[in-house]
Amino acid sequence: MAEERDASGTDGSEAGRSDDELFAELVAGFDEPVAEEERSWPESEDLSESDLNDLSGFTPQSRPRPVNPPVNRPAIRPLPMVPAVPPVDPRSWTPAEDPDEDHYVPPDPRDLPKAETPTRMALLSLIGGIVLALLGGFGQLPGMATFLGVAFAAGGVVTLVARMKDTDDDDHDRDDPNHGAVV
Repeated sequence: MAEERDASGTDGSEAGRSDDELFAELVAGFDEPVAEEERSWPESEDLSESDLNDLSGFTPQSRPRPVNPPVNRPAIRPLPMVPAVPPVDPRSWTPAEDPDEDHYVPPDPRDLPKAETPTRMALLSLIGGIVLALLGGFGQLPGMATFLGVAFAAGGVVTLVARMKDTDDDDHDRDDPNHGAVV
């Protein structure tokens, strides 16, 4: 079919025309009869002029109805009335509290361990060293106070770090040097 159109020249000449010209040509040829060889629909769909004028075949047909209704036919009853429920805003709904739902209750915190004397002395040295270094830096104390403050603070930090130990008895990964972290 495409070959017939190419042979007739319609497709070849359409390439140089604009859409508006092509549309105007289609509208102008709308009522023209189509040649038998160019028809693309089956013959059974063709309507003659008399079919177009006589539309009696398209009127609705009446349905045959029984003259006497059957006796066995159940009577049509109205539906039962259902009381209407007022609309509820879904945002105002809150779920009921479930008393059986388990809530996490954290255990009481452990007491702080008693500080040993060397630990208390290291903390005192750290705090006193910081105070001495600040007072010496602001010029409130003469020369050696800043040096002594820095030395006391450094000594307190070193003592505290040296006395740190792992007291976690619940740690089961003592044999693992990575403490469970594997990449």
